[in-house]
Amino acid sequence: MNRKVYIRASSQISVQEPLCEEWMEHPKQLSGPSVRCIDPDYKQFFSPMQARRMGLMFKRAMVTSRKVLETSGISCPDAIITGTALGCIGNTESFLDPMCREGESGLSPTAFMQSTHNTIGSMVAIALGCHGYNCTYSQDGVSFESALLDAVMQLESGEAGNSLVGAHDEITDNVARLREAIEPEGYPFSEGSVAMMLVSGGRPDDALCEVADVRILSRPESVEEAVAGYRADYVMRNDVTFSLFGRCGPASGLAVHAAANMIAAGRYSSVLVVNDSGSNAGLVFLKKV
Repeated sequence: MNRKVYIRASSQISVQEPLCEEWMEHPKQLSGPSVRCIDPDYKQFFSPMQARRMGLMFKRAMVTSRKVLETSGISCPDAIITGTALGCIGNTESFLDPMCREGESGLSPTAFMQSTHNTIGSMVAIALGCHGYNCTYSQDGVSFESALLDAVMQLESGEAGNSLVGAHDEITDNVARLREAIEPEGYPFSEGSVAMMLVSGGRPDDALCEVADVRILSRPESVEEAVAGYRADYVMRNDVTFSLFGRCGPASGLAVHAAANMIAAGRYSSVLVVNDSGSNAGLVFLKKV
């Protein structure tokens, strides 16, 4: 028999006020072709030496991850599962730019080693001393749903008792220019970082909500038919998500974060988060505990 899965804690750094939920009463209105995150003061979390060794996206991933660990009371998760559309694109550029200008000789290996997509999850694991299951999904717009589905399956089957699930992406000036040239109209491009602790087993009183279902639809003929199969109090679609967080890889993860907190606050009994911005679609159905 499958165990129920719950979101016990969640944290975000995005274009809205970071590491809190007060922004939900009066969310920031987005404007312009691209919008950057509102970052917290990282001096509160890292020493100067630590900060120098970490890129901005790594700082965001570590801070959001530590926040949910502190809130959930779990010091070391059984699994770390990450979703990222572009990976460490800033480090990738730092590696490729000098290679294009100066050739292959004399390059520092640091940027290359930190440019792979699974660097984020690996660095979080090293910092936490976690030797358990660690996997990164890079499936474009449904990267977060892929990571979440993996975590839910492991928790339901009893392979893990808890899982730290994250979605992290950044936007550079080069990426912003390319995206604006390809898609000049629409919601602003953005970036963000979200982490959440999923647990399974008995009904936890301190959980934000239950993860009732996660589905990924590959090139669906009709997303509307799939959505109609759920009886949700509120359906959060891309137009709402992008108005709040902009267009970015973690957008659906940030939407799940917002929906979980809406349910925990008693605003809704259930929320269906619908991500159908690309060729594949993701559905995440959340219910009150």
